[in-house]
Amino acid sequence: MRQKLITSIITNAENLSTAAANLLNILSTFYDTNKIPFDIKSTICSTDSSTSQVISRIHATVGIITEFNHSTRADLVPLYILTNLQSAIEDTKNSIINLCKKIEHLKKSEGGLRSFNYSNFQAQTNNGNMHNLEENFRSIYNSCETLLIKFFECLHILKPRSAYSFQAAASALSSIIDDANEKLTSLKKSLNQISISENNLVSKEEESAKHLEEIKRLKNDSDNDRKTIADYLAQSTQGKTSIQAILEDASKLQSTVNSYQEKFNIFEKKMNDREHQFAVGSADLAALIQLFESQKSEISNIINKSNKMLKSATVAGLASNFMTIKDQLTDELSKARLAFYVGIFFLTISALPLFAFVLMPILQPVIRSIFPETAFEFSNYAPNSSENAWQYLGQVLARITILLPAAWFVSFATIRHSSLFRLREHYSYKYSMAVAVEGFKQQAPIYEQEIAALVLEQLAFNPADKLNQSKDKNDINAPGISGFLLKKIRSKIDSIVSEERK
Repeated sequence: MRQKLITSIITNAENLSTAAANLLNILSTFYDTNKIPFDIKSTICSTDSSTSQVISRIHATVGIITEFNHSTRADLVPLYILTNLQSAIEDTKNSIINLCKKIEHLKKSEGGLRSFNYSNFQAQTNNGNMHNLEENFRSIYNSCETLLIKFFECLHILKPRSAYSFQAAASALSSIIDDANEKLTSLKKSLNQISISENNLVSKEEESAKHLEEIKRLKNDSDNDRKTIADYLAQSTQGKTSIQAILEDASKLQSTVNSYQEKFNIFEKKMNDREHQFAVGSADLAALIQLFESQKSEISNIINKSNKMLKSATVAGLASNFMTIKDQLTDELSKARLAFYVGIFFLTISALPLFAFVLMPILQPVIRSIFPETAFEFSNYAPNSSENAWQYLGQVLARITILLPAAWFVSFATIRHSSLFRLREHYSYKYSMAVAVEGFKQQAPIYEQEIAALVLEQLAFNPADKLNQSKDKNDINAPGISGFLLKKIRSKIDSIVSEERK
Protein backbone atom coordinates (compact mmCIF):
# COMPACT_ATOMS: atom_id res chain seq x y z
CA MET A 1 0.00 0.00 0.00
CA ARG A 2 2.71 2.54 1.00
CA GLN A 3 4.99 1.45 -1.86
CA LYS A 4 2.20 2.17 -4.37
CA LEU A 5 1.65 5.57 -2.76
CA ILE A 6 5.40 6.31 -3.03
CA THR A 7 5.27 5.38 -6.72
CA SER A 8 2.32 7.76 -7.20
CA ILE A 9 4.25 10.49 -5.36
CA ILE A 10 7.25 10.00 -7.68
CA THR A 11 4.98 10.28 -10.74
CA ASN A 12 3.39 13.50 -9.43
CA ALA A 13 6.84 14.87 -8.58
CA GLU A 14 8.00 14.28 -12.17
CA ASN A 15 4.87 16.09 -13.41
CA LEU A 16 5.74 18.94 -11.02
CA SER A 17 9.25 19.12 -12.49
CA THR A 18 7.77 19.27 -15.99
CA ALA A 19 5.41 22.08 -14.94
CA ALA A 20 8.34 24.02 -13.40
CA ALA A 21 10.34 23.65 -16.61
CA ASN A 22 7.33 24.81 -18.62
CA LEU A 23 7.05 27.86 -16.34
CA LEU A 24 10.69 28.76 -17.08
CA ASN A 25 10.03 28.51 -20.83
CA ILE A 26 6.92 30.70 -20.57
CA LEU A 27 8.72 33.32 -18.45
CA SER A 28 11.63 33.37 -20.92
CA THR A 29 9.19 34.38 -23.70
CA PHE A 30 7.26 36.86 -21.53
CA TYR A 31 8.71 40.00 -23.24
CA ASP A 32 7.96 43.64 -22.59
CA THR A 33 7.91 46.31 -25.33
CA ASN A 34 11.75 46.46 -25.24
CA LYS A 35 11.96 42.69 -25.93
CA ILE A 36 13.36 42.10 -22.42
CA PRO A 37 12.13 38.81 -20.89
CA PHE A 38 10.91 38.38 -17.33
CA ASP A 39 13.71 38.60 -14.73
CA ILE A 40 13.52 35.36 -12.76
CA LYS A 41 16.32 36.57 -10.42
CA SER A 42 14.12 39.31 -8.92
CA THR A 43 12.91 38.61 -5.39
CA ILE A 44 9.21 37.83 -5.00
CA CYS A 45 7.35 40.46 -2.93
CA SER A 46 7.19 39.78 0.83
CA THR A 47 9.52 36.75 0.46
CA ASP A 48 13.26 36.06 0.61
CA SER A 49 13.55 34.10 -2.63
CA SER A 50 13.47 34.68 -6.34
CA THR A 51 11.60 32.68 -8.94
CA SER A 52 14.76 30.87 -10.02
CA GLN A 53 15.53 29.85 -6.43
CA VAL A 54 12.02 28.50 -5.92
CA ILE A 55 12.21 26.49 -9.17
CA SER A 56 15.68 25.16 -8.29
CA ARG A 57 14.33 23.98 -4.92
CA ILE A 58 11.49 22.24 -6.71
CA HIS A 59 13.87 20.48 -9.13
CA ALA A 60 16.23 19.47 -6.32
CA THR A 61 13.33 18.16 -4.24
CA VAL A 62 11.93 16.22 -7.18
CA GLY A 63 15.37 14.75 -7.88
CA ILE A 64 15.53 13.31 -4.35
CA ILE A 65 11.90 12.19 -4.36
CA THR A 66 12.56 10.07 -7.46
CA GLU A 67 15.00 8.04 -5.33
CA PHE A 68 12.34 7.17 -2.71
CA ASN A 69 11.52 3.92 -4.48
CA HIS A 70 15.03 2.63 -3.62
CA SER A 71 14.50 3.16 0.10
CA THR A 72 14.16 0.12 2.38
CA ARG A 73 12.06 1.94 4.95
CA ALA A 74 8.88 2.46 2.94
CA ASP A 75 6.75 0.46 5.36
CA LEU A 76 7.95 2.56 8.32
CA VAL A 77 6.63 5.87 6.97
CA PRO A 78 3.30 6.97 8.54
CA LEU A 79 0.57 7.15 5.96
CA TYR A 80 -0.40 10.73 6.76
CA ILE A 81 3.18 11.91 6.02
CA LEU A 82 3.04 10.40 2.53
CA THR A 83 -0.46 11.78 2.01
CA ASN A 84 0.63 15.27 3.09
CA LEU A 85 3.64 15.12 0.75
CA GLN A 86 1.45 14.12 -2.19
CA SER A 87 -1.02 16.92 -1.37
CA ALA A 88 1.85 19.45 -1.17
CA ILE A 89 3.13 18.30 -4.59
CA GLU A 90 -0.36 18.73 -6.09
CA ASP A 91 -0.76 22.22 -4.56
CA THR A 92 2.63 23.35 -5.90
CA LYS A 93 1.85 21.97 -9.36
CA ASN A 94 -1.57 23.68 -9.41
CA SER A 95 -0.01 27.01 -8.37
CA ILE A 96 2.50 26.76 -11.24
CA ILE A 97 -0.22 25.80 -13.74
CA ASN A 98 -2.41 28.74 -12.66
CA LEU A 99 0.48 31.18 -13.17
CA CYS A 100 1.21 29.71 -16.61
CA LYS A 101 -2.44 30.06 -17.62
CA LYS A 102 -2.55 33.67 -16.45
CA ILE A 103 0.62 34.59 -18.38
CA GLU A 104 -0.75 32.93 -21.54
CA HIS A 105 -3.97 34.89 -21.04
CA LEU A 106 -2.00 38.15 -20.85
CA LYS A 107 -0.17 37.25 -24.05
CA LYS A 108 -3.20 36.28 -26.11
CA SER A 109 -6.18 38.23 -24.73
CA GLU A 110 -4.54 41.39 -23.33
CA GLY A 111 -2.14 42.11 -26.22
CA GLY A 112 1.08 41.07 -24.45
CA LEU A 113 3.27 42.70 -21.79
CA ARG A 114 4.10 46.41 -21.96
CA SER A 115 6.01 46.78 -18.68
CA PHE A 116 6.52 44.91 -15.40
CA ASN A 117 7.04 46.51 -11.97
CA TYR A 118 9.21 44.16 -9.90
CA SER A 119 8.61 46.15 -6.70
CA ASN A 120 4.97 45.06 -6.46
CA PHE A 121 4.77 42.50 -9.35
CA GLN A 122 2.22 44.62 -11.26
CA ALA A 123 2.08 43.85 -15.00
CA GLN A 124 0.78 46.43 -17.49
CA THR A 125 -0.46 44.96 -20.77
CA ASN A 126 -0.54 46.65 -24.17
CA ASN A 127 -4.25 47.44 -23.85
CA GLY A 128 -3.51 49.60 -20.77
CA ASN A 129 -4.88 47.26 -18.09
CA MET A 130 -2.99 46.53 -14.85
CA HIS A 131 -2.73 42.95 -13.56
CA ASN A 132 -1.45 41.88 -10.13
CA LEU A 133 0.74 38.75 -10.36
CA GLU A 134 2.06 39.00 -6.79
CA GLU A 135 -0.57 36.61 -5.45
CA ASN A 136 0.30 33.94 -8.06
CA PHE A 137 4.06 34.10 -7.42
CA ARG A 138 3.54 34.16 -3.66
CA SER A 139 1.24 31.14 -3.98
CA ILE A 140 4.07 29.23 -5.70
CA TYR A 141 6.49 30.32 -2.98
CA ASN A 142 4.14 29.30 -0.13
CA SER A 143 3.28 25.96 -1.71
CA CYS A 144 7.02 25.30 -2.26
CA GLU A 145 7.72 26.05 1.40
CA THR A 146 4.97 23.63 2.42
CA LEU A 147 6.42 21.06 0.01
CA LEU A 148 9.84 21.39 1.65
CA ILE A 149 8.33 20.85 5.11
CA LYS A 150 6.44 17.75 4.03
CA PHE A 151 9.46 16.57 2.02
CA PHE A 152 11.85 16.73 4.99
CA GLU A 153 9.32 14.95 7.21
CA CYS A 154 9.35 12.06 4.75
CA LEU A 155 13.11 12.32 4.02
CA HIS A 156 13.95 11.89 7.71
CA ILE A 157 12.48 8.38 7.60
CA LEU A 158 13.26 7.16 4.06
CA LYS A 159 16.81 8.60 3.74
CA PRO A 160 17.71 7.72 0.12
CA ARG A 161 21.35 8.00 -0.98
CA SER A 162 20.92 11.26 -2.86
CA ALA A 163 19.44 13.08 0.12
CA TYR A 164 22.71 14.32 1.54
CA SER A 165 23.67 16.58 -1.39
CA PHE A 166 20.40 18.49 -1.39
CA GLN A 167 21.76 21.94 -0.45
CA ALA A 168 24.63 21.77 -2.89
CA ALA A 169 22.37 20.57 -5.69
CA ALA A 170 19.80 23.26 -4.99
CA SER A 171 22.43 26.02 -4.90
CA ALA A 172 24.12 24.75 -8.04
CA LEU A 173 20.84 24.41 -9.87
CA SER A 174 19.79 27.92 -8.82
CA SER A 175 23.07 29.40 -10.06
CA ILE A 176 22.80 27.43 -13.31
CA ILE A 177 19.27 28.70 -13.87
CA ASP A 178 20.34 32.31 -13.15
CA ASP A 179 23.36 32.07 -15.47
CA ALA A 180 21.29 30.48 -18.17
CA ASN A 181 18.71 33.20 -17.84
CA GLU A 182 21.36 35.94 -18.07
CA LYS A 183 22.93 34.33 -21.13
CA LEU A 184 19.53 33.86 -22.69
CA THR A 185 18.70 37.51 -22.07
CA SER A 186 21.97 38.73 -23.57
CA LEU A 187 21.62 36.39 -26.55
CA LYS A 188 18.12 37.61 -27.21
CA LYS A 189 19.29 41.23 -27.03
CA SER A 190 22.07 40.46 -29.52
CA LEU A 191 19.63 38.59 -31.72
CA ASN A 192 17.26 41.57 -31.69
CA GLN A 193 20.09 43.94 -32.68
CA ILE A 194 21.20 41.59 -35.48
CA SER A 195 17.62 41.33 -36.70
CA ILE A 196 17.31 45.13 -36.72
CA SER A 197 20.61 45.51 -38.63
CA GLU A 198 19.60 42.82 -41.10
CA ASN A 199 16.27 44.53 -41.72
CA ASN A 200 18.06 47.85 -42.29
CA LEU A 201 20.47 46.28 -44.78
CA VAL A 202 17.67 44.57 -46.67
CA SER A 203 15.68 47.79 -46.87
CA LYS A 204 18.73 49.74 -48.08
CA GLU A 205 19.48 47.07 -50.70
CA GLU A 206 15.92 47.21 -51.98
CA GLU A 207 16.04 51.01 -52.04
CA SER A 208 19.32 51.04 -54.01
CA ALA A 209 17.86 48.57 -56.51
CA LYS A 210 14.88 50.84 -57.00
CA HIS A 211 17.17 53.84 -57.52
CA LEU A 212 19.19 51.91 -60.13
CA GLU A 213 16.07 50.99 -62.06
CA GLU A 214 14.89 54.60 -61.89
CA ILE A 215 18.21 55.86 -63.24
CA LYS A 216 18.03 53.42 -66.16
CA ARG A 217 14.47 54.47 -66.93
CA LEU A 218 15.38 58.17 -66.82
CA LYS A 219 18.30 57.59 -69.20
CA ASN A 220 16.06 55.85 -71.73
CA ASP A 221 13.45 58.57 -71.39
CA SER A 222 16.01 61.32 -72.00
CA ASP A 223 17.16 59.59 -75.19
CA ASN A 224 13.62 59.36 -76.44
CA ASP A 225 12.87 62.94 -75.43
CA ARG A 226 15.65 64.34 -77.64
CA LYS A 227 13.94 62.86 -80.68
CA THR A 228 10.51 64.21 -79.89
CA ILE A 229 11.33 67.80 -78.85
CA ALA A 230 10.55 69.16 -82.33
CA ASP A 231 7.30 67.33 -82.45
CA TYR A 232 6.47 68.65 -79.01
CA LEU A 233 7.23 72.22 -80.15
CA ALA A 234 4.77 71.98 -83.06
CA GLN A 235 2.20 70.43 -80.85
CA SER A 236 2.72 73.15 -78.25
CA THR A 237 2.03 75.85 -80.88
CA GLN A 238 -1.21 74.18 -81.86
CA GLY A 239 -2.01 73.65 -78.22
CA LYS A 240 -1.47 77.33 -77.48
CA THR A 241 -4.08 78.27 -80.10
CA SER A 242 -6.50 75.74 -78.70
CA ILE A 243 -5.80 76.96 -75.19
CA GLN A 244 -6.65 80.53 -76.13
CA ALA A 245 -9.98 79.40 -77.59
CA ILE A 246 -10.61 77.30 -74.51
CA LEU A 247 -9.71 80.28 -72.33
CA GLU A 248 -12.36 82.40 -74.03
CA ASP A 249 -14.92 79.64 -73.56
CA ALA A 250 -13.82 79.31 -69.94
CA SER A 251 -14.39 83.04 -69.37
CA LYS A 252 -17.92 82.73 -70.70
CA LEU A 253 -18.47 79.64 -68.62
CA GLN A 254 -17.13 81.46 -65.56
CA SER A 255 -19.68 84.25 -65.98
CA THR A 256 -22.44 81.66 -66.38
CA VAL A 257 -21.23 79.80 -63.31
CA ASN A 258 -21.16 83.05 -61.33
CA SER A 259 -24.80 83.75 -62.23
CA TYR A 260 -25.75 80.21 -61.23
CA GLN A 261 -23.73 80.65 -58.05
CA GLU A 262 -25.87 83.62 -57.04
CA LYS A 263 -29.03 81.63 -57.70
CA PHE A 264 -27.61 78.69 -55.78
CA ASN A 265 -26.76 80.95 -52.83
CA ILE A 266 -30.34 82.27 -52.78
CA PHE A 267 -31.69 78.72 -52.97
CA GLU A 268 -29.31 77.60 -50.21
CA LYS A 269 -30.47 80.48 -48.02
CA LYS A 270 -34.09 79.47 -48.56
CA MET A 271 -33.22 75.87 -47.71
CA ASN A 272 -31.49 77.01 -44.53
CA ASP A 273 -34.56 79.06 -43.60
CA ARG A 274 -36.80 76.05 -44.23
CA GLU A 275 -34.52 73.80 -42.19
CA HIS A 276 -34.59 76.34 -39.37
CA GLN A 277 -38.38 76.54 -39.54
CA PHE A 278 -38.58 72.74 -39.62
CA ALA A 279 -36.30 72.50 -36.56
CA VAL A 280 -38.42 75.10 -34.73
CA GLY A 281 -41.60 73.24 -35.73
CA SER A 282 -40.10 69.93 -34.59
CA ALA A 283 -39.17 71.48 -31.24
CA ASP A 284 -42.67 72.96 -30.89
CA LEU A 285 -44.20 69.60 -31.81
CA ALA A 286 -42.01 67.81 -29.25
CA ALA A 287 -42.98 70.37 -26.61
CA LEU A 288 -46.65 69.98 -27.57
CA ILE A 289 -46.38 66.18 -27.35
CA GLN A 290 -44.66 66.46 -23.98
CA LEU A 291 -47.35 68.87 -22.79
CA PHE A 292 -50.03 66.48 -24.04
CA GLU A 293 -48.40 63.56 -22.22
CA SER A 294 -48.15 65.57 -19.00
CA GLN A 295 -51.78 66.67 -19.32
CA LYS A 296 -52.76 63.07 -20.07
CA SER A 297 -51.05 61.87 -16.90
CA GLU A 298 -52.62 64.73 -14.92
CA ILE A 299 -56.07 63.88 -16.28
CA SER A 300 -55.52 60.21 -15.40
CA ASN A 301 -54.52 61.24 -11.88
CA ILE A 302 -57.57 63.51 -11.63
CA ILE A 303 -59.85 60.69 -12.82
CA ASN A 304 -58.32 58.29 -10.30
CA LYS A 305 -58.65 60.87 -7.54
CA SER A 306 -62.24 61.60 -8.55
CA ASN A 307 -63.06 57.89 -8.48
CA LYS A 308 -61.50 57.61 -5.04
CA MET A 309 -63.35 60.75 -3.92
CA LEU A 310 -66.61 59.34 -5.31
CA LYS A 311 -66.09 56.10 -3.42
CA SER A 312 -65.12 57.98 -0.28
CA ALA A 313 -68.09 60.34 -0.68
CA THR A 314 -70.48 57.40 -1.11
CA VAL A 315 -69.07 55.61 1.91
CA ALA A 316 -68.96 58.82 3.95
CA GLY A 317 -72.55 59.68 2.98
CA LEU A 318 -73.83 56.23 3.94
CA ALA A 319 -71.85 56.23 7.18
CA SER A 320 -73.03 59.74 8.08
CA ASN A 321 -76.66 58.87 7.32
CA PHE A 322 -76.47 55.65 9.34
CA MET A 323 -74.79 57.50 12.20
CA THR A 324 -77.52 60.17 12.20
CA ILE A 325 -80.27 57.53 12.23
CA LYS A 326 -78.48 55.65 15.00
CA ASP A 327 -78.24 58.82 17.12
CA GLN A 328 -81.93 59.54 16.56
CA LEU A 329 -82.82 55.97 17.49
CA THR A 330 -80.68 56.28 20.62
CA ASP A 331 -82.67 59.36 21.68
CA GLU A 332 -85.96 57.60 20.92
CA LEU A 333 -84.72 54.54 22.83
CA SER A 334 -84.03 56.71 25.89
CA LYS A 335 -87.56 58.15 25.69
CA ALA A 336 -89.06 54.65 25.27
CA ARG A 337 -87.10 53.43 28.30
CA LEU A 338 -88.42 56.39 30.36
CA ALA A 339 -91.97 55.63 29.16
CA PHE A 340 -91.49 52.00 30.21
CA TYR A 341 -90.43 53.08 33.69
CA VAL A 342 -93.44 55.44 33.94
CA GLY A 343 -95.76 52.62 32.82
CA ILE A 344 -94.34 50.33 35.49
CA PHE A 345 -94.99 53.04 38.05
CA PHE A 346 -98.62 53.53 36.90
CA LEU A 347 -99.13 49.77 36.80
CA THR A 348 -97.93 49.54 40.39
CA ILE A 349 -100.29 52.36 41.51
CA SER A 350 -103.22 50.73 39.66
CA ALA A 351 -102.52 47.37 41.29
CA LEU A 352 -102.73 48.74 44.85
CA PRO A 353 -106.61 48.54 45.14
CA LEU A 354 -106.60 44.95 43.95
CA PHE A 355 -103.69 44.16 46.26
CA ALA A 356 -105.49 45.67 49.26
CA PHE A 357 -108.81 43.97 48.41
CA VAL A 358 -107.19 40.54 48.11
CA LEU A 359 -104.75 40.72 51.01
CA MET A 360 -106.74 42.82 53.52
CA PRO A 361 -108.72 39.84 55.02
CA ILE A 362 -105.39 38.15 55.66
CA LEU A 363 -103.63 41.23 57.01
CA GLN A 364 -106.54 42.46 59.24
CA PRO A 365 -105.93 39.99 62.20
CA VAL A 366 -102.21 40.59 62.01
CA ILE A 367 -102.59 44.37 62.05
CA ARG A 368 -105.16 44.20 64.89
CA SER A 369 -102.83 42.06 66.97
CA ILE A 370 -99.90 44.36 66.38
CA PHE A 371 -101.82 47.63 66.60
CA PRO A 372 -104.88 46.94 68.84
CA GLU A 373 -105.65 50.62 69.36
CA THR A 374 -105.77 51.55 65.69
CA ALA A 375 -108.90 53.33 64.57
CA PHE A 376 -108.60 52.25 60.90
CA GLU A 377 -111.73 50.63 59.56
CA PHE A 378 -110.74 47.56 57.58
CA SER A 379 -114.31 46.82 56.66
CA ASN A 380 -114.29 49.62 54.14
CA TYR A 381 -111.51 47.87 52.17
CA ALA A 382 -111.90 44.21 53.02
CA PRO A 383 -114.68 42.10 51.37
CA ASN A 384 -117.83 41.55 53.44
CA SER A 385 -118.44 37.93 54.41
CA SER A 386 -122.16 38.39 53.93
CA GLU A 387 -121.66 39.05 50.26
CA ASN A 388 -121.81 36.07 47.94
CA ALA A 389 -119.04 34.83 45.67
CA TRP A 390 -120.39 36.57 42.58
CA GLN A 391 -120.22 39.92 44.25
CA TYR A 392 -116.67 39.17 45.41
CA LEU A 393 -115.68 38.13 41.89
CA GLY A 394 -117.29 41.26 40.47
CA GLN A 395 -115.29 43.46 42.82
CA VAL A 396 -112.08 41.66 41.81
CA LEU A 397 -112.86 42.09 38.09
CA ALA A 398 -113.68 45.74 38.65
CA ARG A 399 -110.28 46.29 40.21
CA ILE A 400 -108.58 44.28 37.44
CA THR A 401 -110.30 46.56 34.90
CA ILE A 402 -108.50 49.47 36.54
CA LEU A 403 -105.20 47.70 35.74
CA LEU A 404 -105.88 47.33 31.99
CA PRO A 405 -104.80 50.83 30.82
CA ALA A 406 -101.60 50.67 32.82
CA ALA A 407 -100.86 47.13 31.58
CA TRP A 408 -101.54 48.16 27.97
CA PHE A 409 -99.24 51.18 28.38
CA VAL A 410 -96.46 48.99 29.80
CA SER A 411 -96.88 46.48 26.94
CA PHE A 412 -96.77 49.26 24.35
CA ALA A 413 -93.65 50.80 25.93
CA THR A 414 -91.97 47.39 26.04
CA ILE A 415 -92.67 46.65 22.36
CA ARG A 416 -91.53 50.12 21.34
CA HIS A 417 -88.33 49.81 23.39
CA SER A 418 -87.57 46.41 21.84
CA SER A 419 -88.22 47.65 18.28
CA LEU A 420 -86.12 50.77 18.76
CA PHE A 421 -83.30 48.73 20.27
CA ARG A 422 -83.28 46.34 17.30
CA LEU A 423 -83.41 49.23 14.84
CA ARG A 424 -80.50 50.93 16.57
CA GLU A 425 -78.43 47.73 16.48
CA HIS A 426 -79.23 47.26 12.76
CA TYR A 427 -78.12 50.79 11.90
CA SER A 428 -75.01 50.46 14.10
CA TYR A 429 -74.10 47.34 12.12
CA LYS A 430 -74.76 49.14 8.81
CA TYR A 431 -72.61 52.07 9.98
CA SER A 432 -69.75 49.71 10.88
CA MET A 433 -69.96 47.95 7.50
CA ALA A 434 -70.07 51.25 5.57
CA VAL A 435 -67.03 52.59 7.43
CA ALA A 436 -64.98 49.39 7.13
CA VAL A 437 -65.72 48.41 3.49
CA GLU A 438 -62.82 50.44 2.01
CA GLY A 439 -60.43 49.01 4.58
CA PHE A 440 -61.56 45.48 3.69
CA LYS A 441 -60.95 46.18 -0.01
CA GLN A 442 -57.43 47.50 0.66
CA GLN A 443 -56.52 44.53 2.85
CA ALA A 444 -57.85 41.96 0.34
CA PRO A 445 -57.77 43.59 -3.15
CA ILE A 446 -58.27 40.28 -4.99
CA TYR A 447 -61.67 39.85 -3.28
CA GLU A 448 -62.78 43.45 -3.85
CA GLN A 449 -65.90 42.52 -5.86
CA GLU A 450 -66.95 39.83 -3.39
CA ILE A 451 -66.51 42.24 -0.46
CA ALA A 452 -68.58 44.89 -2.26
CA ALA A 453 -71.29 42.30 -2.98
CA LEU A 454 -71.45 41.12 0.62
CA VAL A 455 -71.52 44.68 1.99
CA LEU A 456 -74.26 45.63 -0.50
CA GLU A 457 -76.22 42.58 0.62
CA GLN A 458 -75.97 43.72 4.24
CA LEU A 459 -76.89 47.32 3.41
CA ALA A 460 -79.70 46.62 0.93
CA PHE A 461 -82.46 45.41 3.26
CA ASN A 462 -84.75 47.75 5.22
CA PRO A 463 -84.47 47.05 8.97
CA ALA A 464 -88.12 48.10 9.47
CA ASP A 465 -89.23 45.09 7.39
CA LYS A 466 -87.52 42.71 9.80
CA LEU A 467 -89.00 43.92 13.09
CA ASN A 468 -92.01 41.57 13.01
CA GLN A 469 -90.32 38.63 11.22
CA SER A 470 -89.42 35.36 12.84
CA LYS A 471 -85.85 34.86 14.02
CA ASP A 472 -85.58 31.69 11.97
CA LYS A 473 -86.49 33.44 8.72
CA ASN A 474 -83.59 34.04 6.35
CA ASP A 475 -82.77 37.72 5.66
CA ILE A 476 -82.19 37.23 1.96
CA ASN A 477 -85.15 39.02 0.39
CA ALA A 478 -84.61 42.67 -0.42
CA PRO A 479 -87.23 44.90 -2.02
CA GLY A 480 -87.22 46.29 -5.54
CA ILE A 481 -84.10 46.64 -7.66
CA SER A 482 -81.78 45.83 -4.73
CA GLY A 483 -83.34 42.37 -4.46
CA PHE A 484 -82.78 41.76 -8.18
CA LEU A 485 -79.14 42.92 -7.95
CA LEU A 486 -78.53 40.76 -4.87
CA LYS A 487 -79.83 37.68 -6.67
CA LYS A 488 -77.44 38.32 -9.59
CA ILE A 489 -74.48 38.93 -7.28
CA ARG A 490 -75.21 35.81 -5.20
CA SER A 491 -75.49 33.62 -8.29
CA LYS A 492 -72.14 34.94 -9.58
CA ILE A 493 -70.43 34.36 -6.22
CA ASP A 494 -71.87 30.83 -6.03
CA SER A 495 -70.53 30.04 -9.53
CA ILE A 496 -67.05 31.38 -8.61
CA VAL A 497 -66.98 29.34 -5.40
CA SER A 498 -68.07 26.16 -7.23
CA GLU A 499 -65.32 26.66 -9.87
CA GLU A 500 -62.68 27.14 -7.15
CA ARG A 501 -63.80 23.96 -5.39
CA LYS A 502 -63.53 21.99 -8.64
